[in-house]
Amino acid sequence: MNPNELNVALVQCDLSWENQEANYEHVENLLKNSLKTASEKPDLILLPETFATGFTMRSERIAEPDGGPTEIFLKKIANETNAHICAGWIRKNPAGKPFNTLSVVAPDGEIIVRYSKIHPFTFGGENRHYEAGSEILSYDLNGFRITPFICYDIRFPEIFRKLAGETDIFTIHANWPVPRIHHWELILKTRAVENQAYVFGVNRIGIAGYNKSVPHNGHSLAVEPNGDFTDVGENEETVLFYKADKKKIAEYRENFPVLSDRRDPESIKVRVAERSSRT
Repeated sequence: MNPNELNVALVQCDLSWENQEANYEHVENLLKNSLKTASEKPDLILLPETFATGFTMRSERIAEPDGGPTEIFLKKIANETNAHICAGWIRKNPAGKPFNTLSVVAPDGEIIVRYSKIHPFTFGGENRHYEAGSEILSYDLNGFRITPFICYDIRFPEIFRKLAGETDIFTIHANWPVPRIHHWELILKTRAVENQAYVFGVNRIGIAGYNKSVPHNGHSLAVEPNGDFTDVGENEETVLFYKADKKKIAEYRENFPVLSDRRDPESIKVRVAERSSRT
């Protein structure tokens, strides 16, 4: 790794419904083929939300324990590529419903982070099958502070704002469907601009659901702190390689220091103006 640079690989792929072994093999082959022609090897590999199974509501049946098959697979890929990898799976919860989780795995096999989605997607029934997470987790890699979130989390700017100025890169791992893909693109760019940070959003493609009824078309994005972006486009299995530069973040924040003008929301009063009665 070059200090203060980070090569990131966003893996936009189709997923086999509730078939871990097929998804492991598919992701491994896609990475192998992509890395053969890559000009530089990635330091961080990003996979979609619940990449091992798709976004299923049969969470109790699919859930795995810590150190189970998916984390074993991620350790293997991290070791083979000599890269950190961040990917989503369904985690058993001894105290209740499973968690929609992602793990960050180092090349030596260490599990650095297990983050559980804070905002289940109630509109789609996720809250009935998954427990909400309660903790934001960040980690450091090659001079960058990185904070991962999952899909629907991006609709809630307050969790991003907690780390504005501290996080250099937000990674978003999603199964974001076609009908609201314009929201996905808009919100990712907004989170980058308002927090002056890189935002990497990796989304799946393909048809999901028990009845093969939920289409996904990708549009994985790498967004710079000033809002400039690279969109890999739709309906194509591909790996977006992108180099993040720590100096870009520092220079942009110094030249346009909007974060220093933030006010504590708790110090701002909210009042509804009363209109005087008239006769």
